Amino acid sequence: MIKNFKTSLLTMLPLIGLFGLLNQVSIAQMKPDKLGELDWWRSKVKAQAQSSQRRRFHGCLFGDSISSGLGNPLGKETANFAMGGLSTVSLLEQLKTLKAANVQCQNVMIAIGTNDAWYSIRNDEFVSNLERIILLTRSMGASQITVVPAFYSTVEASRNPNVAGTVERVEEINALIREVADVENVGLVTDEIDPLFDDRSLRQDLTFDGVHLNEKGQKIYKRIVLAILN
Repeated sequence: MIKNFKTSLLTMLPLIGLFGLLNQVSIAQMKPDKLGELDWWRSKVKAQAQSSQRRRFHGCLFGDSISSGLGNPLGKETANFAMGGLSTVSLLEQLKTLKAANVQCQNVMIAIGTNDAWYSIRNDEFVSNLERIILLTRSMGASQITVVPAFYSTVEASRNPNVAGTVERVEEINALIREVADVENVGLVTDEIDPLFDDRSLRQDLTFDGVHLNEKGQKIYKRIVLAILN
């Protein structure tokens, strides 16, 4: 009996390993954006709104930690509202708070999608969110809106579901961004960000962790942002 059990267990081990791997991938892919439920995050957004209340900015950058790393302000009358961890879900909540504070932006740059490729954001949800984001920025006085494609990570990072979205998912998100940009008639950054990437991966010499830009990468990205916002 014990012998048969051992034999059965040995036979099952490869399957157990496979199920464990599939379960890990499944868990990694099921990362909802719950920033809006966190007190510290709501306090930070509220502080942004209070410090910018009734101000009219020439340029505004909205995005995640990659854009947040550029610092704030970006220049005269140019504000960087980017925050770490943002996807289209939490960006919507941030914009609602800023709009309620009567913050206005004439030239808007939206750099979102990298975390959507990592979180469990459905395609239809992403499209709906991005359309609403564009609508909100227009209601905040934007006469020019430019969207930035989701960033690729390095090849190694893209293979780790606990670090970044896969190359295929980033491309899928970017295809949706292009569709929304076309339908909503807004600008789309294309060749300008090519220097940051080597084919479909972030250049190794421009990142410190496979996802975020190092100082050299930030300088390249900042020049792109300032050229568009100014």
